[in-house]
This record gives sequence, C-alpha cells and structure tokens, in this order.
Amino acid sequence: EETGTGESGSKGEAQQAEKEEISSCTVEIQSCRLAQDWQGKPVVIVKYSFTNNKEEPQSFMLAFDDAVFQNGIGLNSSYMLDDSANYSADNQTKQIQKGATLEVEVAYELNDTTTDINVELSALFSFNNNKITKTFSIV
Repeated sequence: EETGTGESGSKGEAQQAEKEEISSCTVEIQSCRLAQDWQGKPVVIVKYSFTNNKEEPQSFMLAFDDAVFQNGIGLNSSYMLDDSANYSADNQTKQIQKGATLEVEVAYELNDTTTDINVELSALFSFNNNKITKTFSIV
C-alpha cells in the first residue's frame, strides 16, 4: 500500500515534502542530486530525513529498506564517490535517540542520466506493506 507520493517539478526537487510514519519513525524523501563515483560513472544521491519516535535508538540502515528504480530496474548502491560529490554515507549507520532527527544521504549507480528515478522507502522489518514513494526528474 502506497502511503505517500510526490512528483518532482524540477531537477532533484520535489514539489512538496511528504512526511510519513514508517517503522515508528517520521520519514521524508527530500531531494536528489547527481554526482560521479570514483570511476567517473554517474550516480544519484538521494537525501532522506528521519525522526526516531521509538524509545530505543535506531539507525536508518536498520530501520528502512530503501530502493531506487530507473525504467523499472533497481539501482545498485554506490559507496565510493569522487571527492567532488561532497558525499558521506556515515549517517546511514548512526543511531539516533527518541525525538532526534537526522538527514541521511544514499548514493545509487544510474543506468542513464535522462530517465526519471522512482524512490521507495519502507520498513526493513514489517508485517505491512506501507511505503512512501517519490519520483524525481534528473535532467
């Protein structure tokens, strides 16, 4: 079941910010930007924001299942980016306490640099199919 959808009106920016409750967190798919990996291949960096509403500390990596698709095909995560990307994956594994909010960036290898991307975010461990989705134009 889709709980939130946003369409982008301009490159990497969503028309409206959609916040949803998933995995006892308030989460938002904020934006995206293009960069290059260490081999010069194109990647997209998606920026998420999440607030922990649980009593126990949580990290983005252990709370959410993030997926990005291009032409219906899943994109692989990218970890080693060119220095010019100004990218840090550190926040993916940082735990945050109840009430804290953290912005997280995740990089994905693009299949091409012209086709829209579809971002999906759901709970990593869940008995329901709640997810939020957002489409971004990358051109």
